[in-house]
Amino acid sequence: MVGRVLALCVASLAAMPASAQQRSVAASPSARPVAAKTVSPRDYPSVVLDLSSHNTIPIDNALKSRHGIGLVIHRATLGRDTGGPNDVDSVFPDRTLEIARAGLRLGAYHWATPTDTGDRQADDFLRVVKAACDLLPPSQRRVVLAIDWEPHGNDPDHYMRAAEVDRFLRRAMARTGRGVLVYAYENFIHEQRDEIANTPGLWALLARNPLWVANYKVSTDAMGNPLRGGMILPRVAGSPWPDWSLWQYTSGDNGPIADFPHGKIAGELVDRSVFRGPRAGFDRFVNDQSWDCIYRGR
Repeated sequence: MVGRVLALCVASLAAMPASAQQRSVAASPSARPVAAKTVSPRDYPSVVLDLSSHNTIPIDNALKSRHGIGLVIHRATLGRDTGGPNDVDSVFPDRTLEIARAGLRLGAYHWATPTDTGDRQADDFLRVVKAACDLLPPSQRRVVLAIDWEPHGNDPDHYMRAAEVDRFLRRAMARTGRGVLVYAYENFIHEQRDEIANTPGLWALLARNPLWVANYKVSTDAMGNPLRGGMILPRVAGSPWPDWSLWQYTSGDNGPIADFPHGKIAGELVDRSVFRGPRAGFDRFVNDQSWDCIYRGR
């Protein structure tokens, strides 16, 4: 996603705290992807593209037919940073229509901030997503929801705290009846482990929602060139998740692009993600995660 720091480190993993072990639960069947037997582009299809108003690539059928994209997750809202009721990505409503016309599945993400409570940010996010979703034909009113949990800009402390993430997820899940993809960098997940474990109920709550992890690490040769087959898979052991569901492997020019499709479309660098499992499993995963834009609760 836009503006992210590209240099990532793999955190040293210690044993899970006892308090976290007591809270940990297995992910629900709908949140658990189909495991692949080997690591290859065929087993881990690069089928997810995430966009925001910063991207200008055309949204058309070529994304599916030429680039193999099945799901576009577009930024809908960004915290509450300007003093208004919400910060809406200006192109999200129009892009929603374009994504649907291109025959692609729709996703929407909220970039969480520490500037207001998690439940209020969830309400704003859902309101914007529903308004855009309601523009679609009834048969296409299905959207995968996601929260982007990471520091903003160059300030490592400017991120939504774990307790507010808990409030965001509970609010969104109660109102939609669906889980929420949790996007975070691998090292950030491990940095937040203690805060997660010390927030009552959050460890188990996160385990119920699929993980969308970012990690661009790859083995290189002596000249610094990426090695084919040198991909370093995300490591989430010791976190609330038994494994990741989506892996953002490139920001366009970083990551194991020797193995997976490169990060340029129409000449523009883009974020791409793979699903942990075959394409048939991905289609089931998207169906299970999709909200029909009907509220279940207040």
